[in-house]
Amino acid sequence: MEVIRFSPEFLSPLTQFYNLLTAEVPNCHPVKEDEFALAMQGVSGHTDDNDDDLEEETAFVVLQNDSVQAFVHVGFFTDGDDEDRVGVIQFLGYKRGERNAGQKVLEKAETYLKTHNVSRIIAFTKMYRYNFYGYDYTQLSDKLDHIHALFGINEYRRYHAQIFMEWKDYIVEPAHTDLPVTLNVDWKEGRGKLPNCFIKAYIDNNEVGQCDNVSCGQYSSQPDLQDWFYTHWIGVEDDFQGQGIGKYLLQYTLHEMHKVGYRHASLSTDSDNNRALLFYSNLGYRAVDWTYAYKKDISDSLYQF
Repeated sequence: MEVIRFSPEFLSPLTQFYNLLTAEVPNCHPVKEDEFALAMQGVSGHTDDNDDDLEEETAFVVLQNDSVQAFVHVGFFTDGDDEDRVGVIQFLGYKRGERNAGQKVLEKAETYLKTHNVSRIIAFTKMYRYNFYGYDYTQLSDKLDHIHALFGINEYRRYHAQIFMEWKDYIVEPAHTDLPVTLNVDWKEGRGKLPNCFIKAYIDNNEVGQCDNVSCGQYSSQPDLQDWFYTHWIGVEDDFQGQGIGKYLLQYTLHEMHKVGYRHASLSTDSDNNRALLFYSNLGYRAVDWTYAYKKDISDSLYQF
């Protein structure tokens, strides 16, 4: 079984492989070959917007009868705090039942990263992701359980988890608060059919909260995503938490987004943020995916070749 360095001639079978692999992953939708080519720009010497601090990238594939059995996209960067080199597995996948192919590309990735003297490897982090793989903060979906298992048997450990939630066909009443809150609403055109919306809340001219929302068309051109939006960020200043401002902001957002044509809502939160999970689930959102980032520390002994 041969592991081959990626070249543009593999782009078509690799796109097919990716689409089949992620078919059951929430928030993942089929991509076209030219879209996948953009994700591979760093491999060919160009810089992608999401990973412009990677010093070098490459990718490896395992082919059988012109069909991709496994694939890995790796790179590395230098940590500004301690000058350590950190390896990045931006994406890894293998066909179910082809564990050996998955093991081969993972070993190839590690060998490549070790030659560049990385101290640790991180995988599927929210900082290094394909634009079309889920939404912002998407890590390795628990629907790709065979890839989780491969990481586990190779001594990778989970170090962060993000829960993704949806509210299909949502209906909310107009928002109300007794607090003297004023809102600044900024609508901006984006890649989606409907506009993005950025809202800031003020009390006595002081910003106390924020809610940023983008069309899910930002991540995919699929027609059935155009009436979905993703709440990229919602937050309330510490001194003003517990007063209902967050609920007011989100209800106001849902109501205003519905008025311009959105019908379905999504968001995400850290898995250990039980307060947020309780709030969202009681409001009407339901968890659809748990995603995880992985890491592996590289001991000195692993540098022996």
